[in-house]
Amino acid sequence: MTVPFVAGFAVVLILLVGNIVYNNISLIVSRLSMWPQVLYYILLKTPYFVMLALPAGALFGCSLAISRLTRDSEATMMRMAGISVKRILLPVFVVGVLICCIAYVFQERVMVWAEKESTQVFQRLWSTPGPLPIEAKVVFWADNYCFYVNTVQHQGRDLILRKVHIYESPATVNGFPTLTTAEYAIERDRVWTLHNGTVFRMGDSGDPELYGHFDTMKLNLHHALTDYVSQSQKPTEAMSIGELRKQMDTLRKSGLNADKYRLEYGYKLAIPLSSLVLMLCVGPLSLRFGRSGGFMGVLIGIIILFFYWNVILFSRVLGETGGLSPTIAGWSEVIIFSALGAFLLWKVE
Repeated sequence: MTVPFVAGFAVVLILLVGNIVYNNISLIVSRLSMWPQVLYYILLKTPYFVMLALPAGALFGCSLAISRLTRDSEATMMRMAGISVKRILLPVFVVGVLICCIAYVFQERVMVWAEKESTQVFQRLWSTPGPLPIEAKVVFWADNYCFYVNTVQHQGRDLILRKVHIYESPATVNGFPTLTTAEYAIERDRVWTLHNGTVFRMGDSGDPELYGHFDTMKLNLHHALTDYVSQSQKPTEAMSIGELRKQMDTLRKSGLNADKYRLEYGYKLAIPLSSLVLMLCVGPLSLRFGRSGGFMGVLIGIIILFFYWNVILFSRVLGETGGLSPTIAGWSEVIIFSALGAFLLWKVE
């Protein structure tokens, strides 16, 4: 079981680490000169995906081990000797419990620290002079400004931004934002030079107050964008279970919404249990279809893993949008696959 576990864990982890590079490609490209810090940031984000890869390793390890046991007729001989399916799978479940304990400790001691450290490294990368990791067609706020650009092109130290929209917050509570548009802009060292643009300003009544064109205009955003990063809220991934519980209590006493923290709290309690839960599902299936060979064990693992990740994805979306209770959404994968595993175990028995 050890070799399939290590192989499955390593393959899935490599695939997941690729997401780190993909999701931060603009930051990586704009900070190639700081490659040690960029590499350190990628390494710090890896423990988060280790928590997702551990259940995959346990899944494939259990699936291939039980399939081999069935294919060699050892499971059949044990059943003929009167040994129950639960007793046959007991050693596998013991290993699953051990993996769960290791995963919990790793999450609380390593992953939480790595997420906190990665946030600080990300802030340093953001605040370093040079082209900003701005993404096309993504709205973001900095200080009193809201930005949107249609395309982003890298040109040496500069960024060429096209179809730029900048909203500036109104000076009064009942006012309207000032809109500045530009055909294109050149960004260098946190200074944007806007070209061929228009400024729209409206009064408190909504009537046009100012409308004008300009050939070039400079906007210094160094202070605003540095504050945007340094004042960002601590992500829930960087909070331990104890910190999440404390934050929920504080928000509850203040009468504020704590759904985001309830969702992450349930998720962080549930994810270490995923290895055991998935083994509970795949064990009976491997006993049932294991005679078809090792390929069947891999196929069973892939199918279960596919549904497992999709349950996590959709339940988190439902939990964040209010379609499902945050507590239930956080525990959804454990609830669904525990029920499925118990049913499969009963059917095989």
